[in-house]
Amino acid sequence: MKISVYPIITVIAFSLQGLFAQSKISGFVKDEDGNAISQANVSLLKLKDSSVIKEIASSNAGFFAFNNIAAGRYIITGTFIGFKQAYSTPISTSKSAGHINSGTLTLSKQTAQLNKVTVTGKKQMFEQQIDRMVINVSSSITAPGSTVLEVLERSPGIVVDRQNNTLSMNGKNGVVIMINGKISRVPVSSVMQMLAGMSAGNIEKIELITTPPANYDAEGNAGFINIVLKNNPQFGTNGSYSATAGYGRGFVSAASVNFNYRREKVNLYGDCSFSRIPYSQDITFYRKVLNQGTAIENYLSTNRDAQRTFIDARMGVDYELSKKTIVGALISGYDSRWTMNAQNNTDIFLNQKLDTVLKITNHELHDLYNYGANLNVQHNFSADEKLILNIDYVHYKDHNPTDYLNSYFNGTGDFLYNRKTKSGKETPITFWVENADYSKKLGKKLTMEAGIKATFSTFTNDVGVDREKDNRWVTDNSLTAKYSLKERITAAYTTFNITINDKMSAKVGARYEYTNSNLGTASLKNIVDRHYGNLFPSFFLSNKISEKNSINFSYSRRITRPTFNDMAPFVYFVDPNTFFSGNPALQPSIADAVKTDYIFKKWVFSLSYSFEARPITNFSPKVDPATNTQTLAAENQKNKKTAALTLSLPITINNRWKMQFNFIGTWQQLNAIYKNDPFVIEQKYFNLNTSQTINLPKDYSLELSGYYITPTVFSVYLVEGFGSVNFGMQKKLKENKGTLRFAISDVLGPPHYKLSINQPTQNLAVKGDLQFVRTTFKLTFTHSFGNDKVKERRSRPTGSEEEKQRVNANN
Repeated sequence: MKISVYPIITVIAFSLQGLFAQSKISGFVKDEDGNAISQANVSLLKLKDSSVIKEIASSNAGFFAFNNIAAGRYIITGTFIGFKQAYSTPISTSKSAGHINSGTLTLSKQTAQLNKVTVTGKKQMFEQQIDRMVINVSSSITAPGSTVLEVLERSPGIVVDRQNNTLSMNGKNGVVIMINGKISRVPVSSVMQMLAGMSAGNIEKIELITTPPANYDAEGNAGFINIVLKNNPQFGTNGSYSATAGYGRGFVSAASVNFNYRREKVNLYGDCSFSRIPYSQDITFYRKVLNQGTAIENYLSTNRDAQRTFIDARMGVDYELSKKTIVGALISGYDSRWTMNAQNNTDIFLNQKLDTVLKITNHELHDLYNYGANLNVQHNFSADEKLILNIDYVHYKDHNPTDYLNSYFNGTGDFLYNRKTKSGKETPITFWVENADYSKKLGKKLTMEAGIKATFSTFTNDVGVDREKDNRWVTDNSLTAKYSLKERITAAYTTFNITINDKMSAKVGARYEYTNSNLGTASLKNIVDRHYGNLFPSFFLSNKISEKNSINFSYSRRITRPTFNDMAPFVYFVDPNTFFSGNPALQPSIADAVKTDYIFKKWVFSLSYSFEARPITNFSPKVDPATNTQTLAAENQKNKKTAALTLSLPITINNRWKMQFNFIGTWQQLNAIYKNDPFVIEQKYFNLNTSQTINLPKDYSLELSGYYITPTVFSVYLVEGFGSVNFGMQKKLKENKGTLRFAISDVLGPPHYKLSINQPTQNLAVKGDLQFVRTTFKLTFTHSFGNDKVKERRSRPTGSEEEKQRVNANN
């Protein structure tokens, strides 16, 4: 299906043109002697409630300018290390104000030695922007001590499937995970395990980007989740550390530390986190199939006793080569270790009579480790022109041995025999990524961005199953294979940021990607050998009608390529009657999406629609009646249509009590195929996510947050409604350098994920009930450290400080 957006764009552009005007406010920051202060922090605040509208750093000459400011009343404030904060007189703008000169902000030096430097600010937990939802993790009372995956589970529009290690956003699969703006190029299942161990203590915010522009990779029909780590741009040495202790299934522990050192030409930064979390997971499954008049029913129950130990770290440095050039290097890595003992019981009924009982005891070890390096060069030709070069290397390995003891009993409970089985999976993956991004201001109203990128990857999937026979292990060749994949993706993009007039701005872009994929074994070549190119246009239009009203429109095209594990035609043993399989016939899916927003004050109303051709549904079941076996594999379906209405409503009751409500109503239709026969799954569902923050006297505060999702669709399954409620209390300690937080996750009990698919005409009936977490109590202590007696920086401006925006872009 092709969507033509140009008539829509033309109508909107002409209908909205001429509706509003905006102003420019400029000025200078100087000291008492009239010397310019470079890189002072300058903020534009609303006079009514002191809310921050924009923040910038002053230039080498002390100059600052706020562009595209709506009519209203404002105040400007400036700060810099070693100086007292200064405020401007109130400034009023109108539709005809044009350029307003606010004059000079004069900062006076501190008369005494600084004993402390305290920066305070409280952002709302959820912040809706034009193209993304921002979760301010560092502002949450309940987030510290949690993992990143637990924070995502509580986020608007996100559904986490821990059983199958997948994520969906606003009802769509194909989510791409980024860390500090860089794509995590490992299989989604491994990314999920990384997020399940990564401490939220080192996270500044999480961005849910639903309409990415052309400079982002076209991968991911659902969009991007960008995890932004903490970073401190202040001079001197500073940072923070935290420690968490709690109890859920067992003793929970976590710790994190981050630091930043900035001095003249050098910026050195790093962080490290550790967590150890025990889990108790209860899972039940039921399936029914008819075979020549016999009804075969399987009842499976599983109790998993597991523990994940996780550690990750990164270290980076930026160095100024000249006033216009800065180079940077970053190394990072993580190690995740999952151990699990499980007791599984399967009852097999024939025509409602118990025929066979299968008891399985299995032990699983799942080791994941990853390390990578990045080299970065940025050169500013001028204030309006720059070039950024990046080279990345990433290596990843997955080691996953599992052993099974299968005990068989007849319908009356008599023991029949034991069988031992063991499986293993070794998956090393290597990536090289090279890209160049160039931007230039072509005029007062036109800025161009362009870039090229190349990604080279190699992947090996070595899967094996052995069975014990006559006291020796015999390889099951039907379930053992080693596959290798090589993939190369090259891309080029360009975008233009256009100020149409004082009333309207637009961003138009296009990205072209060419993919080469080859999958095979040592003996069987070219199982998959594909070469294809795609063009991905994008368009954004923004119009501010008045100070309180604005409208936005966007269109984008995205692609979801099959993952390496999805394409490799291995068969992975779960139990004697259940298997995971790859699918080399998988094709990439293409999605076209349109979205419009109406913004009233801070309230956001969004309406979106997407059409996805050949959507990939993970873990689609196929049941063989003759052998009573179930195979789960990724499949292409015919198409998927999704329409969503999103409301983001921040509400301030008073200066102590703030609330945030996020509503997402979704209609989704999946036109699916099972054994070459079509069927339709259609569902309307609703997602409510809310947070309440109450500030109490004596630096105490409370937070209550929760979510509920009405019955929804995941892959080809219908999922019953589920939700969660979390509570937290916080106390700021002496001089605001320490914080003590107490949190309870899943106050009303952990969520149950109940899923089903019932297609009698397809002889397919499956039900499941999954519970992965327990109510957990956590106590977290956080402390900031640093050199409070920071020396005043030299007045000579440095090129590295001009690059602050590059560093802060990762915040």
